[in-house]
Amino acid sequence: MKKISFALLAAALTTVAAPSYAQEYMFTYSKLFTHMKQNVKEGHDDVKIGFFFLDAQSKQLCPIDKAWMEKEEHYEELKSSQYNELLVPIDDNLRQANPLVFVQTPQDRRCDFSMVVMTKEPFEGKVGYQDVEKLMPQMQAMLEDLGGMFASWFTPNVEGVTLEFADKLNSTIQFSNGDVKPIVDGKVQVALSEIGEGGYMTLPQQTARVLPYLPNAK
Repeated sequence: MKKISFALLAAALTTVAAPSYAQEYMFTYSKLFTHMKQNVKEGHDDVKIGFFFLDAQSKQLCPIDKAWMEKEEHYEELKSSQYNELLVPIDDNLRQANPLVFVQTPQDRRCDFSMVVMTKEPFEGKVGYQDVEKLMPQMQAMLEDLGGMFASWFTPNVEGVTLEFADKLNSTIQFSNGDVKPIVDGKVQVALSEIGEGGYMTLPQQTARVLPYLPNAK
């Protein structure tokens, strides 16, 4: 993906004073909303922007200990998914109020805020050629929308999907043509051509994230 970056779209973050038991990060809601609005845009039916925190050393997802929004006397806790995605509601009223969003991660890890294009639903079991094919133009369009006016000139082509699994899974995926591909430390990249038109792949367990595969990204 692009350097801004489309493989892991890094957004600006601010570190604020935090208790000794956690690292604490602060954002404005309007900054997050700028990106989240892509999730409800027409044509993005199966893909979305996801917010995560990534361990700077291990490149594994950091757990979110606590997250909340606040403005003056108003306070609302935020949830995270079982795969450590920060879940922020999309709301025009919140955009206008523009509360501060705080996130706490473990103190002993440096966790960088990351923004990715991913599927709204996980993959599991048998995943067909058409299941992947329909995602690719949506992922391409979302990447280009995030990149701005001239992004279509520079954005690498989405040629498949990157599958991520929990617990640094080491296993394999099986293709209907008999081929096998290893999952190493919870990740495997699959080009649409590897599945083959009319074919499918069988996964050992449900995915944690399904991201674009951009083999020509710099």
